Amino acid sequence: MNLWNSMAGMVEVELTGAAPEGTLASAAENHIAVFSVTRVEPLVLRFRVFRRDVRALKKLCEKRGDRLELVRTLGIYWTAKRLFTRPLLMLSLCLVFFLTLYLPTRVLFVRVEGNSTLPDRQILGEAEALGIGFGASRRGVRSERIKNALLGAIPELQWAGVNTRGCTAVISVRERTAEETEENRKNRVGSIVAARDGVIVSCTALEGTPKCVPGQAVRQGQVLISGYTDCGICIRAAWAKGEVYARTRREITVVAPSEWAERTEQTGSAVRYSLILGKKRINLWKGSGIWDGSCGRIETEYPLVLPGGFQLPAALAVEKLTFWDTVPGAPEEGTVQEELKAFAGAYLASQMVAGKILGGSESVFSRAGGYVLTGQYDCLEMIGRERAEEIGENHGQSE
Repeated sequence: MNLWNSMAGMVEVELTGAAPEGTLASAAENHIAVFSVTRVEPLVLRFRVFRRDVRALKKLCEKRGDRLELVRTLGIYWTAKRLFTRPLLMLSLCLVFFLTLYLPTRVLFVRVEGNSTLPDRQILGEAEALGIGFGASRRGVRSERIKNALLGAIPELQWAGVNTRGCTAVISVRERTAEETEENRKNRVGSIVAARDGVIVSCTALEGTPKCVPGQAVRQGQVLISGYTDCGICIRAAWAKGEVYARTRREITVVAPSEWAERTEQTGSAVRYSLILGKKRINLWKGSGIWDGSCGRIETEYPLVLPGGFQLPAALAVEKLTFWDTVPGAPEEGTVQEELKAFAGAYLASQMVAGKILGGSESVFSRAGGYVLTGQYDCLEMIGRERAEEIGENHGQSE
């Protein structure tokens, strides 16, 4: 059954008569189409006809004295007709279809990553006030306006980005260090300088004067956004804000040993006590305190605390040592290269405030005692770093 016949609706019937072949011939003369004819018994035929031809076929059978029985209905038409008799089911199907089209364009969950001191609740609260919440448009939350507004709302953030993974909005942040907080910026002038050499891809200045353009090569320490703005009759001084992305070149060397010692069975344990007085440590045992890889060491300090919670600069240190038998171990030949490349990629990503690795070349070779990976990578990363300026310096104007 093709799609057209299925949509028109078909009926499977059984014809019983003295000459069923003659009835089929008469049906053909009356332009009644018959499909899939099979003989059930000598005087019984089973076949399919269109829904619209059933009434005419019944009249023809009555004239010839034949009996026509309905066996079953077939096709999309009958299925849809049965569905329309169940309005609740139809409403549920329509709702599921609508949600299937609508939900992938919305944000249902929001997650924060990259923060260490700022609580998730604070970042999520500011993000919700900016429109990053349940039901928000996926396309809208990824705009530059939202990202810049989030940086302005939370001064402790150095960088922020919003990406969507399915129906989840992921807010990736990088926090400022203690010396970069807003409190230290009051009444001070700061510029954004290049953290490393590169070729500028984009420069977005929220405060200050841009000193670079896309396509320009810059060197480490060069001013990218100056905190001084020439207003014609005066020069406005502020702390520069913005983002500068550039293509950079990074090189890395990763070394992995070819052999090491693996622990097997525990052979013994020991406890060592030490007394800590201020910055001086007094060992209550003999020995150098230098242990090889067969020894596991866990140290716990118990400070001396007076009633009321006052802690004295004295503590008792307890070291629990566990000794193990060791056997030589070595990496599998086929996994060394993959593990070194994975470590190099993760390390480079951690060194960038924001950005990604565009490509590069890597080579792995073995030498006495280990394996070495050398790689050169092309990266797209944010190279702008804030630097405080002092009155009387170049004010970012000579760059």
